[in-house]
Amino acid sequence: MNLRYLGDALDHWKGSLFEYLANVGVLREFAVDPMASDLLEWAEADYALFARLLRVNKSQIIRHKVRLSDRPRYFAEIIHQGDLFLDPDTGIATSGGGKAGQYIRPREVVSLLMDVPGRLLAVYQHVRAQKVMARVDTCIATVAKDIENFGWCSYESGTVAMLFLSHQPDRTKDVGKALEGLLGRHAVQRVRVGVNRSSGG
Repeated sequence: MNLRYLGDALDHWKGSLFEYLANVGVLREFAVDPMASDLLEWAEADYALFARLLRVNKSQIIRHKVRLSDRPRYFAEIIHQGDLFLDPDTGIATSGGGKAGQYIRPREVVSLLMDVPGRLLAVYQHVRAQKVMARVDTCIATVAKDIENFGWCSYESGTVAMLFLSHQPDRTKDVGKALEGLLGRHAVQRVRVGVNRSSGG
């Protein structure tokens, strides 16, 4: 999340989505990491606005002392033991290009999944110059290089997606069922659910 985008329409979409999933009991001990790429510019009012837009309590926002440029120390500050939403500027990195602060790396995704058994991890994904489905598939395939047997669910629009991942596939299946319950027959255009198995299984 970068301050120049704070308050745009997509923040309302994220908040509505998380509020719904919390109300139907899919989220457990939910916390949010803004992954602020301009951390030093964030003021207390910005964190408060971010919490309101995402429809969570300010206490659910993870606050960092370390900037994203120091990746090991940054992620070491995430000690939360429940479900987690990450809001990087762009999403999951699938190549070596781009500014590191705008992405979360696949190995960092895997580490956050493995640190807390059963955790549901949500990651915002912005998409440019390609179809959202293709971008999501690339993200899933890239994460799959570093982890076996994980479940995933994507909620896709024309330019963005919310990816849900868990080492326990039932968690992501529950997300898919909840979204199908919300969207009805329109879910077929928006929601996909899958399980990545190891090559041996």
